[in-house]
Amino acid sequence: MAVIQKMFDAWDAGDKDAVEKLVHDDFIMTSHAQGTKTSKQEMLNWMDGPSPKTEKFRIIYENDDIAVCHQFMEFESGDKEAVMMVYEIKDGQVYSMETGATPMPSK
Repeated sequence: MAVIQKMFDAWDAGDKDAVEKLVHDDFIMTSHAQGTKTSKQEMLNWMDGPSPKTEKFRIIYENDDIAVCHQFMEFESGDKEAVMMVYEIKDGQVYSMETGATPMPSK
C-alpha cells in the first residue's frame, strides 16, 4: 500500500502514532489558500480537535518521490472546498505537502 493511503487511513482511524511514523520529522505543509506553513507537530495537533469532514479522497498519482491527491472538505462553518494536494515523499515518509483550495458553492 502506498504511503499516502496509509497516512490517510491512519488519520481517518485517529491513529496519531501511525501518522507520526509516516510523516518525516522535517515535514512542512504549505497552504496556498491560507498563506501558511505548518510543521509536523502542528499538523499532528489537528488530530486532537475537530477536523473538517473529508469526502471523495483519491490518489491521482503516486510513486516513491511524489503524490498528487484530491478531496472535498467541509468545515465546521459549513464552508466547502475542493482541495488539491501535492506530497513530496522522502525515505518512505511524507516530507512535504502543498495544498491549493477552491471554494465550492453552497447548495
